[in-house]
Amino acid sequence: MKTFEYCRKSTKDKEDQQILSMSGQHEECEKAANRLGHEIATTFKEEMSAKKPGRKELNDMLDRIERGEAEAIICWRLNRLARNPIDGGRIQWLLQQNIIKAIITPEKTYLPTDNVIQMSVEFGMATQFSIDLGKDVKRGMLQKAKMGWRPVTAPVGYLNDYGGIKGEKKIFKDPERFDLVRKCWDHLLSGAYTVDEIHRLARDEWDLTVVTGRRKKITRIAVQSLYNIFHNPFYYGEFPWGGQMWQGLHEPMITKPEFDRAQQILGSRGRPRAITHENPYPCIIHCGDCGSCIVMEVKKKFVKKQNILKRLVYFRCSKGKSKHVCHQKHCIRQEDLDPQILNVVGTAELPQAFIDWALEKLKMTQEDKKKQREQELQRLQEQHRKAEQRVDSLIDMRLENPSLFPEDAFKRKLSTLEQDVKRCEAKVREHSRIVKTWREEFIDKLLFVERAQLKFTKGSVKTRLEMLHELKESLELTDRELTFRYREPFRTLVRGKERMKAELGSLEPLNCRLQSVKTDVLERIVPIWSRFGDLNPGPTHYK
Repeated sequence: MKTFEYCRKSTKDKEDQQILSMSGQHEECEKAANRLGHEIATTFKEEMSAKKPGRKELNDMLDRIERGEAEAIICWRLNRLARNPIDGGRIQWLLQQNIIKAIITPEKTYLPTDNVIQMSVEFGMATQFSIDLGKDVKRGMLQKAKMGWRPVTAPVGYLNDYGGIKGEKKIFKDPERFDLVRKCWDHLLSGAYTVDEIHRLARDEWDLTVVTGRRKKITRIAVQSLYNIFHNPFYYGEFPWGGQMWQGLHEPMITKPEFDRAQQILGSRGRPRAITHENPYPCIIHCGDCGSCIVMEVKKKFVKKQNILKRLVYFRCSKGKSKHVCHQKHCIRQEDLDPQILNVVGTAELPQAFIDWALEKLKMTQEDKKKQREQELQRLQEQHRKAEQRVDSLIDMRLENPSLFPEDAFKRKLSTLEQDVKRCEAKVREHSRIVKTWREEFIDKLLFVERAQLKFTKGSVKTRLEMLHELKESLELTDRELTFRYREPFRTLVRGKERMKAELGSLEPLNCRLQSVKTDVLERIVPIWSRFGDLNPGPTHYK
């Protein structure tokens, strides 16, 4: 008979991991065809799961058989043809109607006159195998999520442990890409770059690439990949799975506050806020009445007396939030707004003597805080040890007396205790990370406000935007007056600066190196400094 050969192997699912390869299926089918004296007219090959109907090659083959182009099908096993009742039913119907005169496998030939029960059972077994396999895979992936490991491909900047023990494979930092992805986050958090600008830098200057597909093809990063990165909670240590969030055991790239701030920068709809180089303060000032962005408007006016065309720049409320009626009727000229912005930056600038004193204070308090941090770490490690002991005790009780706990109750209790263990592990990791970075972070803040006004005046548009985003918690314009709320720790430092100024009348005696400050001035100022000099670990603990 004139036959069509059909070979299939799944690439998206693991159902065919141990199934004969495509070339192996073809060899076995050729041997069977030669042995029985049949002619293979066309070979149809497909790399697609058979769990759902809609395979193009299979449907084309069956359509051509219905048109009379072949009389039989030859394949390695029946489960190559179908693992779902729709495709299986169509094949059985064509066989019963004698449109397909035979289905040939190396082990058996199925004819229209055979008992249909046997073929129905084999197709049913293939379908049930896919159903059971899907349940097993989902159950295994959920268990891996409970263990703290994301059960799918790691995102850009991380690597899956393909060489680990099955069921215990971890996720590690990608040494080639981790720092580059963190650099992308830093540029976004600065507030001075759009996603498109970050994409151009990552693609053209940093040469950031991504690995895609089963064949691990390396391509340049796409802008959509950056959006996926900036919206992925995996980077701060959590991941969604099975309808809930899980605490991951991988090393976070950013903190949760940084992730939340990134979402605000991207906007409520996940889109980048438009930034033009013409506007020196794009999407950074908001209306104090309705909350909409303050936008720039440029008008040109010809002055006859001077015979020149003047360029006038105004800032006004965009009235973008239609639900809130804005009562602001006046705009402000750029020459009136710029001094107010500069005054904001100048207010955050600290005297040189205070910066010197704070840096010395940090060095002196390191040893004092060391013992306190060690005690806190020991406490967290003890909590972790006790949590692990509770898990071990529960398992031992179950092994010694299986009838003591019903199976469902045991699993629920074990899952709860394992979650406690993971939470304790996360606390230990977070404590270690904070202890390592809090001092460096505060030193960066001090150096940031050193000569801040000069940096702002001499800096580029990007530099000024980065400085404002770093300083501000909110910046509003109401009746042509700016209201600026500093972010911590700058808010606390500005309050201390005001107390110093109230005590001395002027900060001029402090605008020099600490060793040059007179003794009587130090005696009046050091108690004020010490009042907010207790610098505890963590960005929210400045006093």
